[in-house]
Order: sequence, then structure tokens, then C-alpha cells
Amino acid sequence: MGNLFGQFRRHWFIVVVCLAACAAFYAFFINRAHVDLIINVDKRTTFKIYWAEAGEHFSEKKMAQVLVKPERQKYSFFLTDLKNIASLRIDPQEYVGRSTIEEIRIEQNGLQDIVLTSSEDFARLKPLDQIEGHSTAQDTLVTVSSGRDPNFSLEVRAVAEPFDWGSVVVGWVFIGTIILLVYGATHHLGFAFRYVPVLLMAVLLYAATMALISERNVHPDEYVHIAAARYYQEHWLPPAIGDPAVVETYSIYGVSRLNSNEISYLFCGRIAKIVAPFQLPEHLASRVLNLLLLGLILLFTLRVPDSRLVALPLLLSPQVWYLFSYCNSDAFALTVAFFAGCQVVVRTSALNRFLLMRQGARRWGYLLVAAVVFGLLFLLKKNFLVYTVFLLWVILVTIWRQTDKEERLARVRRMVAVCLVGLSLLAVKIAADYQVNGLDRREKILEMRDKLAHPLYNRHTPLEKQHANLYMKERGITLARIIHQDRWFEKTFRSAFGVYGYSTISAGFVYYDLVRWTGLTFLALVLVSLLVRAGIYVNLQTLAAVGLAAALIAVALYHSWTKDFQPQGRYLIPILPMLGVLCVQGKEYLSARIMTFFTLCMFLLSSYSFVCLGLLEIPRLLRI
Repeated sequence: MGNLFGQFRRHWFIVVVCLAACAAFYAFFINRAHVDLIINVDKRTTFKIYWAEAGEHFSEKKMAQVLVKPERQKYSFFLTDLKNIASLRIDPQEYVGRSTIEEIRIEQNGLQDIVLTSSEDFARLKPLDQIEGHSTAQDTLVTVSSGRDPNFSLEVRAVAEPFDWGSVVVGWVFIGTIILLVYGATHHLGFAFRYVPVLLMAVLLYAATMALISERNVHPDEYVHIAAARYYQEHWLPPAIGDPAVVETYSIYGVSRLNSNEISYLFCGRIAKIVAPFQLPEHLASRVLNLLLLGLILLFTLRVPDSRLVALPLLLSPQVWYLFSYCNSDAFALTVAFFAGCQVVVRTSALNRFLLMRQGARRWGYLLVAAVVFGLLFLLKKNFLVYTVFLLWVILVTIWRQTDKEERLARVRRMVAVCLVGLSLLAVKIAADYQVNGLDRREKILEMRDKLAHPLYNRHTPLEKQHANLYMKERGITLARIIHQDRWFEKTFRSAFGVYGYSTISAGFVYYDLVRWTGLTFLALVLVSLLVRAGIYVNLQTLAAVGLAAALIAVALYHSWTKDFQPQGRYLIPILPMLGVLCVQGKEYLSARIMTFFTLCMFLLSSYSFVCLGLLEIPRLLRI
């Protein structure tokens, strides 16, 4: 008995995990209604069901939805607990036209099923808005809508039935068995965070699958990313502004990625050139670089254990994985941020060796490696500037913490040398731009913007005729409306944790709520542990990370209000590598078991989003 109690004390954490998993299984799968739907539509659209208790109005916060397509008729998804629900609102489509519902079946353990399969069943639905006509003949519901939001109401009377505890217990036993088997086979991976490269391998497989099966330009702005990479397949220098050969690189805003300081398209184009003998489709060849970068991160975490905590935040969001699966510049930026973070926190990195060495020829090699990595930080998108500032602050705090006054000044001088040599990369890029385009380069960029921008996005178009998302402050729209009515924070959060395609594929409220509370709990535990348990130096780094993250969010919000309303979570991606560096700096004050638990929870939620939504719903070249 004593030995058994000792084993329990030793492995209490996995017992808690089993209990939490069983509770989640009951709350999100047993104690909620499940919908089976058979519907025929003419175009890709969204089917929605809203719910309300007696005396309540329908709202977006109480709704479940599923993406429906013409080539598929059968769907299933979860609703809510129907015990206290008085009415449902069914929105069959979001387009003007026709749809046909053959069956709606709503089941919940302990309640009588709600079945709509016959003409008499469908006659219970009461038309509300934007319905030009509907028919319940031939045991179907045919809806012809006059607008983009047709809807019906259905009164619900929950009728209790005997609860099937047998299936619940079987589910609990199955879940507990799987968790214990996996734990028994893999718990040794928790030492030195060995599970991070294992999960990164799964992420690489996910991203490679998305890259292989998805069609061209079904991902955000991929067409202009591919066009920019295409230019660098045959060129090394930036293009002449106005060159007809690069017209395809201009977006509807009249802006070309080739006119920025980003260097990722040079690498993307050269890699596409290297793989040209394989005769890959252009869009797939342009996606190879990001897959290679993800593989490089994986290999580095296998080789360097101290880098695993820097990579750990990359496991927390499917949006990060999505960035590595198609042609864009954000994946390159994340990779550079990862390796720059490793230069700071890995004791054997080139940067730390250069800062420690006073003599020897090798230090110049270390200087070159560190300078190249830090130099690339200045050739990324502007939102990664906050990450660069954070790394420099971490370096200064670490130098101050570890050295006396004399040695402190010497290391600061060496760090300045690294930054100056690194900035030479930016200087070369800027010099090449001006060599090709002259000193009036900026004027030429504005001229092309005025020439090629779509009228809705042209700065010379009268404000009232421009796109409604532009210059909302100038239109008299308040910041409060941006936050509350337009739900900037909610949309930004969702697009940071699983929105695919041109923001057309997303999950239901339950998924985002699970991610929200799991992620916030994880973040709060990390920050509180560091602020309470760690010393002043780690606290200074923690407060810097929080402050810079808040500043980045504020800038993104202000840009949406004053320039262009784009609540996109990828603009806040630099927060993730900041979190990774922070975790390494304070790892002795963080519980490895708690870190593992929440990482696995976020990873499983993210896997659900990426596989069940991203991979299954993205327009693809072949069926899986």
C-alpha cells in the first residue's frame, strides 16, 4: 500500500490530467447537443444555428456554424446544452439564391432528439427575415433568399429521457487508458523538453500536407508573394520601380513587396530556382523555403536542448503552422527571430562566445555569425522591431547581471560591434535600392501606388468612395466602436489562433473559448511565476516583454483605426518568440510539468483546428 501511495505521489500530475480530460469530455461532448445536417447549396457558404433562452435575443456570442460547399452534403457539429434553450434560429445560407435542407437531427444525451426530416417537421420552422420563398414539399426545406441573411426560428421544448451513463463511463475509460499509455511511453521526453522536437515534427507534417494539397492563392495574398519570389529567381538586385516585369507583384493597394526592405523573397526565389529541376508547380516551389525553414528549426532543437524553450511557443498556435505552409514572408521572420533568440539565450552560441572571448582568431568568425543573424532582424517586417528591442534589452540586462564594471563595458562594446556589422546588411540593401532607382525612389513608389491602386484603395479617391475599412478615424468612427461593435480584439484573437484561407475558414465559439482560457491561464502562470519567484533581473525582462507586447497591440489597433481596419493576429506574431526567450531566462522558476501540461493542451487544440478545419476545408488540388 505504501509503495502504491508513493507511486501516486510521484505521478499525481498525470492523474490530474486524466481527471481534467474526462471533465472536458463530459462538458464539451456529452453535455452538449450534436447536429447532423444534410444540405445542398449552390456555392460555398456558412450554415449557422443560434440559440436563446426564454426572453433572450439571438446574438453572435451564442451561435454555431459550419462551412458548407456544393460538392458536399453531409455535415456534423456541436451546439450547446439545450436544457434551458427556448428557441433556435437557423440560417441556411449567406447568399442570395437557393438552398435545400434534407435533414437536421439534433441529439443530446438525456434529452429527446429534435428531428427535422419530413414536410411536417420542416413546417415547424417559422420564416423570419430575407426569405423570398420557401417550400417544405417532398420532405425537404427549399429556401429562396432575398438577401444574404435568410433565417428561420424553431421553438424548442427539451424533453428529458434516461441518461446513458454507460457510454460516458466507456468514454472516460477509453480516454484515461489512452492518456496513461501515451504517458507511460513518452513521459521521459519531459526531461530537457525533449517533446518539443517531437511535436515540431508533427507540425512539419501538418504544414507539408497543407502545402501539398492546397490550391494556388487560397491563402492570404499568396499571389503577390509568389510574384515577388518569381522576380528573384532570375535577379539578385531589387527591381526598377515601374518595371513592367514586376507589375504582378503590386497589390490592390498599389504596393509591391519588392519595394520593402524584406529580404525573404530573395531567399524564396533562389530556393524555387534550385528546386526547378523537380518540375514542381510554381506555387509549390514557392512554398518549399518555408518548409525548409521549419525543418531547420526542428533540427536545431534536436541538436541544441537549450533552444527548445525558444521554440515552444511555436507549438501553441495553428496560425504559426499555417504561415509555414504557404508562400509568405512571416515564416522567414519567425525563423530569424527563433535563431536570434537562441543566439541570446544559448550559452554556446556564436554571440555569447564572442562576448566572452578577448583573444583568438575564432572570435571574428563568431562575430560574423552573430552579426548576420542580428542583421537579418533589420530586414524583416516592421512589427518585428519590438522583438529586436526586446533582445537588446535582454542582452544588456544579462551583461549587467553577470559582469563587473570593467568587463561590462567591454561586452557592451562588443555587442555594439555586432549590431554595427549586422546593420551593414541593411545598408547594402538600401544602397542597392538607391543604385537601381535613384534618390527619388520614394517619389517613384508613391507614383506607382497612385497609378496601380484599385480606386477603392487609392489615396486620391474621395474618402466617401474609398473602401469602408480605410481611414475610419477620419470618417468620424470612434475607437470605442472599433473595439466594441467591430470587435477588433476578438477578430484579432481568432485570426491569431486558427483562421484559414482569406479569413473564410474558422472554428466555432467553443474552440476559441477553450483556446482563450487555456492560453490566458498558461500566460498568467508564466508571468506570475516569473514576477513572484524570480529576481529583479528576470522581472525587468518580464516587464519589458509585457510592455513591448502591449505597445505592439496598441500600434496594430491604432493602425486599424487610422489607416486600414485589418484585425489580423499575424501582426502580433513577434510576441511568441519574446515569450520563448523569456521562458528560457526564467526556466528555473517555472514548473516543467505545468509547462508541459499547458503546451500539450494548446497543441491538441491547435491540431484540431489545423486538421479538422484547415486541412479539411481549404480548397485543394486533390481529395483526401
